[in-house]
Amino acid sequence: MTDHGTQSPFAVTAPDALWRYALAIYADPATASACLDLQDRADADVCELLWLGWLDQLGLVTTPNVRQVLAPVRAHQAHYTRPLRARRRALKSLARPGSPLDDWRERLKHAELMAERQALEQLQALTRCAAGVRPWRARDGDLHSRLARHLGGPLDDALAGSLAILAVGLRALHARTTCSTVATKPVTSR
Repeated sequence: MTDHGTQSPFAVTAPDALWRYALAIYADPATASACLDLQDRADADVCELLWLGWLDQLGLVTTPNVRQVLAPVRAHQAHYTRPLRARRRALKSLARPGSPLDDWRERLKHAELMAERQALEQLQALTRCAAGVRPWRARDGDLHSRLARHLGGPLDDALAGSLAILAVGLRALHARTTCSTVATKPVTSR
């Protein structure tokens, strides 16, 4: 069997790979809901959580200096993404469908998504140059435990459930894309 170079759309060198990965994760309503719950109630950075899932798919994990490496991404999120999200959410109860405020809210939503996309591009660039990441080893534990460690503090039962749903969703996407990539590879016999 010969591989003719077919690569996953989520490969580290693929343009917008982490963005496409995030969109694929958000296509599952349960996983998207879990992400938003972790964002809202545990102050989690969803872009970082999705990055950790993507790293898992690539066979990578973060290094002990990851917080230092993530500082520019976190500054971007604090300066752009979170303020846009806060403004958009503040308009939610005021904006009637079709109103000028609703249009403004949609524009803020688009700007927020573009800010998140930029954060994901920064995370992909860090991965591409191996900043803050290394190959996975058995002692690193499973994806769920790495996500929990990244979040830091203790989680109540509901948040632990959201984290479990996220981990399952990330692994399910990994399984689907691995199977579809393998299934679409051209095969030649010896």
